[in-house]
Amino acid sequence: MPSSHSLTVHDQSMPGHAQPTPLTPWVRGTIWSPGHLGELSGHLPVELVDTALEATGKRERRTRALPSRVIVYFVLALALFPELGYKSVFSKLCLGTGVLGTVTASALAQARRRIGSAPLRWIFELLRGPAPTITGEGSWFGAWRICALDGTILTLPDTEPILTKYTKQAGYHGGTGYPQARVVALIACGTRSIIDAVFGPTSVGETTYTPALLPSMGAGMIILADRNFAAAALLHRISDTGAHYLVRVKNARHLPIHQILADGSYLSVLAGHRIRVITATITLHTTNGQRTDTYRLVTTVTDPAQGTAGELMGLYHERWEIETAFREIKSTMFRGRVLRSRTLELVEQEIYALLIAEQLLRTVMSEATNAEPGLDPDRASFTIALTTARDTIILGPEPRACPGPGWHALAGRIGEHLLANLLPPRRLRTGPRTVKRAISKYQARATKPHGPTQPARLTIQVIHPNKGLTTEPTA
Repeated sequence: MPSSHSLTVHDQSMPGHAQPTPLTPWVRGTIWSPGHLGELSGHLPVELVDTALEATGKRERRTRALPSRVIVYFVLALALFPELGYKSVFSKLCLGTGVLGTVTASALAQARRRIGSAPLRWIFELLRGPAPTITGEGSWFGAWRICALDGTILTLPDTEPILTKYTKQAGYHGGTGYPQARVVALIACGTRSIIDAVFGPTSVGETTYTPALLPSMGAGMIILADRNFAAAALLHRISDTGAHYLVRVKNARHLPIHQILADGSYLSVLAGHRIRVITATITLHTTNGQRTDTYRLVTTVTDPAQGTAGELMGLYHERWEIETAFREIKSTMFRGRVLRSRTLELVEQEIYALLIAEQLLRTVMSEATNAEPGLDPDRASFTIALTTARDTIILGPEPRACPGPGWHALAGRIGEHLLANLLPPRRLRTGPRTVKRAISKYQARATKPHGPTQPARLTIQVIHPNKGLTTEPTA
């Protein structure tokens, strides 16, 4: 590869420059060869990346030693190899392509700055959405797709450019040591694929970001969310999209009783809108004893024939699928690291790359489980999908045909490994929620040490609002 001086940023607005190079297919042994993502390239072909670059005005005006298409794939590979430096990641993209990855880290950094975040955002907007799934296990509640809405925090480098937008959070023990970004996402619970996401500084709350996700909500969805999203105005806006919601509220919240239903729930009004209220005690039984909490949910599913109080209270547990999706990005894929980007533009580029990588992996996992009729998507291991995807990057981009019809043909090497190493059927387990990272704004609880999860059994008892009695327990 040429040295970094040949990779200086080229001003596309200046007159007299050559026209854009024609679309170039992937060819082994050329400057285009590192432009791949292994077997994941099947879901992110070069034609799509070139279209993204063209649409965002980031396609080069002359042939470069590091074409913009190659850098898009390089940025996504950085998300899959967060522990490696620029040169090491680029070398992996070159291993199975017949070229040597002898390029400087400064050239790669300069090329990242050249393409910016716009092409990654364009690609995410195209790829986001529920992954295809055949089984209804955890994916559908009646005719509604089960979705969850929540936010999480990513930790950023402590640099002056980043601190101009992303601030450090105040906390119970002096605050965070790093600036942080808040990501609010809407996911499909069955496949944990990302329907939509938005991010920005933590100085803006989750409910303020949520309206940006409303265009991705609509009829055929039921949205699960925690108490932070229980503001009446926000719930009405979700309902106005045509989606149903099932959201937890504070137990002391005043919701007048208008009509008591046979299953122990009742109809009420929330700021002029008709809703249904369900209150229940949930008891978690483990070998160390049991713990009981009272939950109150509000929903726009007002007809018990579409979901009884016990069924909806049990459905709310699916909200935790979004926490698992966030853990896959932050812990399994990114391994709890601080993001590597040190400028505002590259931070946003890197966050989009993380979201795209998660979406690609989840799409491949869904295709694999679709190959076996009735197979729950939960049986596919995200860790195996991630490690196999990384291996295919080293092997090169050429796809390998898989025997079998239908979804089996789409499963590929990643799908083969997933189906050969299925997780056991999902079982209910519980573990203490504790703070383990010093960069968290929350104080660690010394009296609540971290321990292994335990098998658990759940009992739900719906509380009758008038008699103060419970219905028969629902396991």
